[in-house]
Amino acid sequence: MKKILITLIAFLAIGLSTKAQILDEIIGVVADRVILRSDIEIAQEQISKQIGKDSDTLRCDIFKQKLIENLMVIKALVDSLPVNEERIDAEIEDRIRYFTKQYGGEKALEEIAGKSIQEIKAAQRENIKNSQLIQDIQGKIIKDVRVNPTDIKNYFNAIPTDSLPYYSAEVELAQLIIEPKISAESKMAAFEKIAELRKRIVEGGEKLSTLAVIYSDDKASASNGGELGYFGRGMMVPEFEAAAFKLKPDSVSKIVETTFGYHLIQPIQRKGEEVNARHILIMPKTYSSDLELAKHKTDSILQLIKMDSLTFESAVKKFSDDQETKATGGFIGSAGMGNTRVAVDELDKAIYLSISTMKPGDISEPELIYLPGPEKKKAWRVFYLKTEMPPHVANLKDDYQKFQQLAFRKKQNTVLTNWIEHNKKQFYIQINGPYATCPEVANWITKDK
Repeated sequence: MKKILITLIAFLAIGLSTKAQILDEIIGVVADRVILRSDIEIAQEQISKQIGKDSDTLRCDIFKQKLIENLMVIKALVDSLPVNEERIDAEIEDRIRYFTKQYGGEKALEEIAGKSIQEIKAAQRENIKNSQLIQDIQGKIIKDVRVNPTDIKNYFNAIPTDSLPYYSAEVELAQLIIEPKISAESKMAAFEKIAELRKRIVEGGEKLSTLAVIYSDDKASASNGGELGYFGRGMMVPEFEAAAFKLKPDSVSKIVETTFGYHLIQPIQRKGEEVNARHILIMPKTYSSDLELAKHKTDSILQLIKMDSLTFESAVKKFSDDQETKATGGFIGSAGMGNTRVAVDELDKAIYLSISTMKPGDISEPELIYLPGPEKKKAWRVFYLKTEMPPHVANLKDDYQKFQQLAFRKKQNTVLTNWIEHNKKQFYIQINGPYATCPEVANWITKDK
């Protein structure tokens, strides 16, 4: 069953495609909006590279998507949906940051695109504005979509028995993470250390790059004299970014505190909205006493859970330091709409080993782990295995949440389809050339009366 594409076709529209140079022509019109042959061929080139194949069906699918996008933009403008210029500016900056990183800086991007950064931004503005209008009107169309038990049951019953999916083993697994709190003594020691390094640079004339190699806790950049390479706005934590963009090249910042620790920053060169800088990072150390206090806190929380004074989920929401799972009661892999199951074969190997001997209802003993990230922070982790489901053919009793999601998506697509069928009749639509033979768009053409 084909799904309606409700997101913009993703492709690089800043002149990086070889097919951008083709002789252009208008192949479609929706009201006063035109679709160019280059729009389709650039998108076709990009998508065929990603999926490894090309076909006339792909070409027709892309063209139909373009018709839908233009119809939605027209209707959004007719309905006077507001345009958020700040949102557009933020999206432009995000795209520029992404592409400058991919192509090795602003200069390289300008050379490849054959345009200045400002020209690239200007070219992107209309595309991003249209994208946001499409997102907003889609949200308006499907905002009231709901599914009830009858919808879910009907969706399930419509699937032939021999076509029901087979699900691998799954678990409902939650985690509680308690990080040690950095002591005032540790913070003071780190501050004094970086203050001494700054004095050696500013008053003693030593090079920041040399001291970075010896002392910086950012090992990834330390081996390169603390150099980070070019970065744009929004790529660093706010305090670091503010200092880096404000300083003159080769000057040394005052001590900058971030969530990582204390920094000394020395800008090397600035190019437009990018700056290259080196830094020294001194991180407050976690002492064994800090870990013991965190372990004591973890044990106290577990005691409350075992005494039924607190459920595991509520304990996570109240105490856990893991922001990714805190809101869901600690459940790993929660996919929304109440679905808290995760396939066992999708679990990290270390997690699987930790829970391999647990039974449903078990809570593990606290284990000391390293958190993801270059800082290698330590924390205490506790698992709660709520349920486990063996491999099985899908059924409504055990997989209700999955079919709830599937029925919900189908209903959204149905509502979108009906909206498109109704609204495409309200505007003049013309299709030219070989695209007029696409069966996917045969009923889009406005008939002469």
